[in-house]
Amino acid sequence: MFSAVERFKPGHTLAFKLTLFYALFFGLLALAGGLLQLQLVRTHVLSELDDDIARQKDVFVRVVIQGAESTALADELRGFETSCGKTDCFARLTDGKGVVRSSTDMSLWPDMPLPGPLLLSHPGTQSLFSTIDLPDDRRKARLLSVFIPSHGYFQLGVSLAESEALFANFRHYGLLMLATMLTFGLAIGWLLARKAMKGVAAVTRASRNVAAGRFSERVAVSGYGREIDELVRAFNLMVERVQTVMGEMRQVNDNIGHDLRSPLTRIRGMAESAAIDCESHAEGAAMAGDIVEECDHLMQMIDTMLDISEAETGLSRMHFETVDMNQLLDQAMDLFASVAEDKGIALAFDDSAGPANIEGDRRKLQRLLANLIDNAIKYTPAGGWVRVGLHHEPGRICIEVIDTGIGIEVASLPHIFERFYRCDQSRHQAGNGLGLSLAQAIARSHGGGIAVNSKPGGGSVFSLILPT
Repeated sequence: MFSAVERFKPGHTLAFKLTLFYALFFGLLALAGGLLQLQLVRTHVLSELDDDIARQKDVFVRVVIQGAESTALADELRGFETSCGKTDCFARLTDGKGVVRSSTDMSLWPDMPLPGPLLLSHPGTQSLFSTIDLPDDRRKARLLSVFIPSHGYFQLGVSLAESEALFANFRHYGLLMLATMLTFGLAIGWLLARKAMKGVAAVTRASRNVAAGRFSERVAVSGYGREIDELVRAFNLMVERVQTVMGEMRQVNDNIGHDLRSPLTRIRGMAESAAIDCESHAEGAAMAGDIVEECDHLMQMIDTMLDISEAETGLSRMHFETVDMNQLLDQAMDLFASVAEDKGIALAFDDSAGPANIEGDRRKLQRLLANLIDNAIKYTPAGGWVRVGLHHEPGRICIEVIDTGIGIEVASLPHIFERFYRCDQSRHQAGNGLGLSLAQAIARSHGGGIAVNSKPGGGSVFSLILPT
């Protein structure tokens, strides 16, 4: 509701976004590197396997060419089966019609595609590598089909179970590495982002102090980085110039206040003298008394206007201390109890919230509360009630002044905190239209603000928010 007391949401900070960017960058880099490495490993392993299969094929082809019907081929097939296991490899020789002439034990390799049709599907090819899926247990196998002129077709197959296990392990460790790099990416990104934004955070803290009126605030240039250091220097220069302008405005305000008070004081003095000299003349004495009263009223308006200007520009002389707002409200209720009773209004205060300590100027906060309560009593008719409550919210307190008064028109709500503004319903009441403006200025000088909810004839709710 009030920007001065809003809390940052971590997901919206630049540090969080930079951290997320670094993590995603490292993660994508690791993922791309892992996928590339997996592909390179797969290509290398398959290439090595193909070379081994090709060398074994050359041995069989030489034996076949020497004599396919000889016992040498059968011996070679048995030796091959024994060395790699019948579950992990097979070899066979077929004629042009697909009839197997010699082979290893094919009971564990059913429905293998015949080498002849495989080669015929690739015209002009006499040797073909292919990878097939084994439907029984979802294994894969690497096949080499070869045409041997005048002897038929030879086919050699090797299970890829061992290679697939290697690839699975590689993927597993790759995922672990990806998770590790993401973790390191988050940590490094967070550290880099915090370091990069440290100077910005310092400028932000100083800006808030300046907004609260502490124009002596500066940010030390301590090697945040060239861009941040330039920002710090520009900020310090800006604050220095603002401090100079504010000092000049303070002097102008003091001069205006002095120049207006002096003639008013003289007029008031002359009116008092005239009232004393004209004691025997009732009409003259009454006129002089009216002049004195109007002078007092005008001087009060001038003082209030100066207070508003100082609070809005940060020039107000603030004496910050720890203040219990619950205690201040209790004192204010005692002060206005008789006023409300005389008007026939029920005044109530809920002090169940307990201590509500904030850092603020006690005198100005007392004036702020007095203005809100006085305003509620002033515009509440006899028989109505005014209730004041306080409750805690995260990082702040909320004070509500609720009345059953005449209410405020919707069109007037955006203007009620403007100087001298008075809505139509309030023009018959005494006042100058500065009370709520001063209250808002004091609230904002403490980092908070006042909001109002009202409707004609339905009373009003003024909510004062102050940071703790």
